[in-house]
Amino acid sequence: MRRRLKAIALAFLGTIGAAAAALTGGYLYLRRSLPQIDGTVTVAGITGPVEIVRDTDGIPHIFAATKTDGLFGLGYVHAQDRLWQMEFQRRIGFGELSAILGPSTIAQDRFLRTVGFGRAARAAWSLLAPEVRRQIDAYVAGINAFLDTHHGSRLPPEFTLLRFEPRHWTGPDVIVWQKMMAWDLSGNYSFELLRHDLAARVGAAAAAELLPRYPADGLSIIDNGGAAGRQVAAAPPEARPPSHAPDSKPSRAPDDFASALGGQARAAASSWTAAFRAALSGGAPAARDLLLGGAFAEALGSNNWVVDGAMTASGRPLVANDPHLAARIPSVWYLAHLAAGEYDAIGATMPGAPGVVLGRNRRIAWAATNLGADVEDLYREKLDPTGRFAEFEGRWEKLQIIRETIEVRGRAPVHFEVRVSRHGPLVSDAINAAGAQSPARRGLPPVEPLALRWTALDPHDPTVAAILALGEARDWSAFTRALRDFVVPSQNFLYADVDGHIGYLAPGRIPVRRQGDGAAPVEGWTGAAEWTGWVPFDALPRLFDPPQHAIVTANHRPAPPSYPYFLGLEWAEPYRALRVRELLEQRPALTAEAFAAMQADRVSLHARRLLPVLLEHAAPRRAADAAALALLREWRGEANPDSAAAAVFASWFQHLVPALVGDDLGPQLTQSYAGRYSFTTRFVLGVLGASASDAPATAIRSPTSIGPRFSRNWCDDGRTPRVESCGEIVSGALDEAVSELAARLGPDPSRWRWGRLHQAVFPHQGLDGLGLLRPLVSRREAGGGDWSTINVGPVAAEAPYEQRSISSYREIIDLAPGGDSRFADAVGQSGHPLSPHYDDFLKDWAAVRYRPMRMERGLIEQEAAGRLWLRPAWKP
Repeated sequence: MRRRLKAIALAFLGTIGAAAAALTGGYLYLRRSLPQIDGTVTVAGITGPVEIVRDTDGIPHIFAATKTDGLFGLGYVHAQDRLWQMEFQRRIGFGELSAILGPSTIAQDRFLRTVGFGRAARAAWSLLAPEVRRQIDAYVAGINAFLDTHHGSRLPPEFTLLRFEPRHWTGPDVIVWQKMMAWDLSGNYSFELLRHDLAARVGAAAAAELLPRYPADGLSIIDNGGAAGRQVAAAPPEARPPSHAPDSKPSRAPDDFASALGGQARAAASSWTAAFRAALSGGAPAARDLLLGGAFAEALGSNNWVVDGAMTASGRPLVANDPHLAARIPSVWYLAHLAAGEYDAIGATMPGAPGVVLGRNRRIAWAATNLGADVEDLYREKLDPTGRFAEFEGRWEKLQIIRETIEVRGRAPVHFEVRVSRHGPLVSDAINAAGAQSPARRGLPPVEPLALRWTALDPHDPTVAAILALGEARDWSAFTRALRDFVVPSQNFLYADVDGHIGYLAPGRIPVRRQGDGAAPVEGWTGAAEWTGWVPFDALPRLFDPPQHAIVTANHRPAPPSYPYFLGLEWAEPYRALRVRELLEQRPALTAEAFAAMQADRVSLHARRLLPVLLEHAAPRRAADAAALALLREWRGEANPDSAAAAVFASWFQHLVPALVGDDLGPQLTQSYAGRYSFTTRFVLGVLGASASDAPATAIRSPTSIGPRFSRNWCDDGRTPRVESCGEIVSGALDEAVSELAARLGPDPSRWRWGRLHQAVFPHQGLDGLGLLRPLVSRREAGGGDWSTINVGPVAAEAPYEQRSISSYREIIDLAPGGDSRFADAVGQSGHPLSPHYDDFLKDWAAVRYRPMRMERGLIEQEAAGRLWLRPAWKP
């Protein structure tokens, strides 16, 4: 017996030893792929030495004699730290996920190929100016120089896990990710689908009540109906998109959504929104989140503001920016400093693309938020029986047929055809093909032929040239000249310079329509809704040195109704902009530290506006409800992680909208609608008969003017025989919220905490879907705020209380000599899980702490943690 026990013990110890040895060996193997940050590497493709100094935060400072050599260095460090991310993004753009992930991503690849991001990238590349292509080629050469010397175990661990090596990079690989980011920020197509589905379900008039449009007297970035301040010289006539229309008159929106939707109510028996969701939800989670992330919730946004020296302690301008994008790991951004010839800029770069996207150089600073312009339209096409021709103005036009092949790991390739009309690719083909394979869609009618018209699919798109030029701009004239090339996604750019000037410009190609406003899918065969041109560049919203000394943008309306061109419909309720303006007015002699406190602000104007209205209607049904209401009555709307009241209000609002519309819309459509927080807030205020003029004195007044109670009785639950009052619905939603919070956080409301419930999730790009690896590569962090706070904290409608959109990057730029400029990424510089810089920014992100923007060589040397030289290879 003793021998047997001894044998078992020895076997057990041997197993433990073998496991330990395997873990140690695996750890050492994976460490081989960490980047080299010291020493010298000989490379081909540069004309002189490139010095890469990494500081203690892992931020590279790239020094070179020429811009092209500097861009080579940027490509090299991007590949060192983010190669897997770049490869995964490239494969999304070209619809090549199935080649490495297998059949689960076929539907996603089919949709990506159908839209044609890769085709658009190749076309744009072919039309770029030679000098721009030369700069991109230099960046690409840096990536390829890294690939030439890194194979097998020296590649990031994701390549080892999936057993493949990346191919060399080319120019279109750079352009294709810009196209994907444009898709991420151009989500109007999803609103068109939603409006169609709402009208089909409840009629055009009720759909208009569910989606109240931005009020005429609502806040605008520009408040005088057009460009203000000093003007720039007139531009040459703008290029026109292909069209048979002879005119390019400004199109104006109809008075209400009902007129836009009236002809399409009851147009389909099934939800197009649900069909899109079902088709793209399977496969790679990161691709799903990119394709659908902004389509079903109000999440993607941003803040930026600038003040001139009249409002600062230093007498020089200050700029702040925090773009709101999907939470992911690695981050969408990569912090870098590039000092190369005339180009000396620092800020946020995008792995896979050259240049500093947001940041500053020695003379100017710039920041951007999403404009939200309507640059996408869906056209309902009428096809002939062969499916090869589409009707247009009484005649049949031949469709372009593109044959595509999807390589599938472990399976035979998938061959299919993409049909393209004059308006664009028939995206319905991809949706219906995926739906045919989905049990959830079996038996439901297919989506009718829908073509996507989108500015990003036009061949000429020099947006990358604009980004490359920004880093070298020295004044407002050069800044605006650079942005003439900015096509998509349309952005609100802010500007400041060391001479004290500030400005605002909203560049991008925004279509002029023959008629209509793109609110819902239109008939493609009539020619009535054709695009006839672009809003002229010099007519785009802009300001220069405004008398208010400050400019604020937060995804709200750029210009008031008197502006002569139609820009869009889906402007965010301007709570964030109002809060920024309020804080700017409260704090004279502004400093970078004051701006940092503003970026950390979690006061919810949404709660301050809506809560008094809800309290008027609420009657507690249980003692726990009364305790929750007591917390809310003492609350001042600060959505901090340690707040119990913030948790109650957030949960109450989450339950309220489905309680009001669930019986009318059904579960799928309710979920698609409930995440549109600006619209649902306007809707709830309208249902409860509230308006800005009758808000309680304790509430911050809304920027909107909600009209009288809607004609439809939304408070009545059609699933019951009796007629419910609004008080009953509001009280019932509160009771459901309290019950849910008790189940999640315990029975005592005073011990509830918003941060325990509200978690920001950072899924790994590519590996989050693997349950065993998720704890090793993905991250979560307790958070605060809500969709309306400056320190934004929206929750996902389909995963309540998960925050999937974040302040992805923060910058504060002080243009005083020796000023306090700072920036911060959300997660970390490295994409390697074993790197100390994989997630070292995360706690600081939650606490709104920054890293200094080190541009002076002396400070960089003091903080140096590694020095790598790239030396040019000798050529005979």
